[in-house]
Amino acid sequence: MHEGLIIAASGGIKQQVKMDVLANNMANLNNAGFKSDGLVFREIYPPFDEDSSAEASKNAMLPPNDSSANVAYVAVDTLYTDHSQGTFHTTGNPLDLALDGEGFFEVDTPNGLRYTRNGNFSMKDKFLVTQDGNYLLDENKQKMKIENATGEIDVGSDGLITLGSGFGNLPAGTIRLVKFEDLKALAKEGNGLYKIIDNEAKPLKADKVRIAQGVLERSNVNTIEEMTKMITAIRGFEAYQKVIQTIDEADDQAVNSIGRVV
Repeated sequence: MHEGLIIAASGGIKQQVKMDVLANNMANLNNAGFKSDGLVFREIYPPFDEDSSAEASKNAMLPPNDSSANVAYVAVDTLYTDHSQGTFHTTGNPLDLALDGEGFFEVDTPNGLRYTRNGNFSMKDKFLVTQDGNYLLDENKQKMKIENATGEIDVGSDGLITLGSGFGNLPAGTIRLVKFEDLKALAKEGNGLYKIIDNEAKPLKADKVRIAQGVLERSNVNTIEEMTKMITAIRGFEAYQKVIQTIDEADDQAVNSIGRVV
């Protein structure tokens, strides 16, 4: 009975983890450039080896020495990010920029270089910055500075910024756009930022991405799909709760029956 409780609790906890991921996706539904996350579960079988015992035991909620090799436990295998393109939303703000294709803006933050798809920029002391005050970088890896921005600001599809109107446009610089050979080298840091977690990964020039001015990329969260997954996760959690309740009631009956004189 004891192991049955642990198995059910293990499955229930994984449904709760799934709910947390789905809830985070829904909470970021309206954040420009946000990419949804997903989970992949797998079965794990005891006994667990020494190298994986800590993680396996945490997943299974059962110490390795107490595990039975005849049962399987639920474990989180992978937390992944869906980097598919989001749809565009027209704002008319010349400092709102959306990336069409594979790539990122590179920004300078207090914690070092970071990468984002959120093109909701503004001006701060002649520099282009994110809503959190992080500086957008140009192709020379310098802070993107716009001098004398009294006229129109035009951003080309290649990231070239020009000032003024008509034939008198003056170039102000080109926005740095980068890509990565393997997106698994990036991890979310919050506020739409990604950081490099693979020391061997290097940002490359993004040659196929284009910038659209006056629009923002919506998150790629599919509301209907996320709600459907949440309902499924809730039902799964309730099913595991029912199993735990049933086992607990069976244990109570067994205890009350011990020593009963027939």
